[in-house]
Amino acid sequence: MNQHINTAYQGELYGIAFFEYFANHYTQKSNAKLWQTLIDVEVRTARLIEQYYLAEGIEFQSQNLAMIEKGEHDAKRWIDLPWDDLVTTLEQWVAPYEKQYREWAQSSEELSSQQQAVFDLIAAHETAIYLCWQAECRSQPGQNHLEDFLSEYPLV
Repeated sequence: MNQHINTAYQGELYGIAFFEYFANHYTQKSNAKLWQTLIDVEVRTARLIEQYYLAEGIEFQSQNLAMIEKGEHDAKRWIDLPWDDLVTTLEQWVAPYEKQYREWAQSSEELSSQQQAVFDLIAAHETAIYLCWQAECRSQPGQNHLEDFLSEYPLV
């Protein structure tokens, strides 16, 4: 189970780099707040996983350069897409991760309450991102899904 948590944690590092690249380079500046909120969701999730690691005495690598470079590399592939194409691409890209993380949270067996909480967090963060992109695909603001997540999962 900790391997799944580590996979998700590495995904947070990737996501932070990915969304930071968009925040810094996407030409449509009207979406700056959305990019920042996506970064906030990824950072919050990473910090909460780190709190779990620290409480459990599990070592972790908070600066995985390979994942950071991969996030930036993948962002560069899509940076020039027009908004409508970009949100459709991102919604389709996030969908399998949302499903996988939700399945991990639902099928976790014999977990401590702390482990279950981490799996619930991981699933909730990906669902918030997925719902955000689904809303944006319908030309509706997706940011409220991200803000709801941030409200539900404060740093302690």
